[in-house]
Amino acid sequence: MKNYKSTEDSKTYSHSETSNHKPSTSPKKKIFWIIIGIIGAALIIGIVYIAFMIFSQENHSEHKSNDQTKNKTEKQLPKTHKVNINVKSQEFNQSFMQSPNPEGYKGFKIGTSKPNIEKKFGKSEGVREVNGNDAQQYGDIAVSYNLENKVDHVYVAPRQMTKKEFIKFYNEPNEIKGDIWYYKANYYNGFTIKVFTSQQYIKAIENVPQM
Repeated sequence: MKNYKSTEDSKTYSHSETSNHKPSTSPKKKIFWIIIGIIGAALIIGIVYIAFMIFSQENHSEHKSNDQTKNKTEKQLPKTHKVNINVKSQEFNQSFMQSPNPEGYKGFKIGTSKPNIEKKFGKSEGVREVNGNDAQQYGDIAVSYNLENKVDHVYVAPRQMTKKEFIKFYNEPNEIKGDIWYYKANYYNGFTIKVFTSQQYIKAIENVPQM
């Protein structure tokens, strides 16, 4: 009986030991998978870097090409034709202040494309901000363009003319809204004169449809 019991205990112990045993990953396999992971990460980083370099090079080439085209176009433009306008003259008073010119003035027409303006008047000499618009300056005329690169505003832009000088010649405006003066003595003549001011200076004058 003792021998039988001993044998049974031995079997039980052996079975318990076998069931609790778990297979372990060998160190070589761990190292192998670590190496694979490092190689995979390096490949991903390499692919991303190459893609970034290709994209950057394409953008640089496109930007360089656009700059070269722009510079070439500007070199081909004729010299700036500066329009001289004496705002304190009877000629300007009669031809602009007292006459309807909502469609434009001195060869600058509303709706004309920028290339056609530049072909006729050359490259602008600078930019003047008028009522939120970036107007290209041609002497005493400034024009702004819409999103289609067509003229949407034609301004007479005198240089260093004070409000006092203007009022002395043209009297007080009929209406003032903020920095904009309105001359519309005749409400049936089909146009209104808008005068854009900045501090003590006259920034621009525009002839617009009756307001």
